[in-house]
Amino acid sequence: MKKKKEIPKNKYIYQRYNGTITKYIVDNEYYIAVGTGIAIKKNETVLLGKVVENIIDLIEVGDIVNKSEVYEIGQSKNGQKWIHTWRGFLYYEENLEKATILTHEQYEQNCYTVERK
Repeated sequence: MKKKKEIPKNKYIYQRYNGTITKYIVDNEYYIAVGTGIAIKKNETVLLGKVVENIIDLIEVGDIVNKSEVYEIGQSKNGQKWIHTWRGFLYYEENLEKATILTHEQYEQNCYTVERK
């Protein structure tokens, strides 16, 4: 069971148990989920997964970025992190702000297998 924590401001939260990535911002007494607009009072706690400042730190091999599966994650000599997809795209952190990301957990929850007998 994961520990309950306070929601940090302006951070990305990756909840691997359900495969979602959420960015929260601060507005007066509330943290607001950017994608949904759901607000949580600052003094409340929620069940969180991994919390980071940079979305690239949340992406794992097998996730899908802009309709292409990630197969390699690395870091250049100058410390800049990158991901490489099977379609040959190389993304750096600044390229991911407007990217479409589907976690492999989300993919597995929403796919099905067709079998013939």
